[in-house]
Amino acid sequence: MTYILKKCSKCGKEFDMWDLQENFSIHKQIGYGSLYDGEYLKLDLCCKCMDELIDACKVSPIQDT
Repeated sequence: MTYILKKCSKCGKEFDMWDLQENFSIHKQIGYGSLYDGEYLKLDLCCKCMDELIDACKVSPIQDT
């Protein structure tokens, strides 16, 4: 069995069981209007960096369910 090491794209921390369980990831091709037109984005964040990203947003990405 092969184990794939997963690390946070922002801080480089190796994911622990909580980060793996949360699985906060964005994987998609970037469209036009960005410095990275046409590139493929693979963003994986640990829980701490996910919290920091949410806290840094001017418009809250947290929605009531």
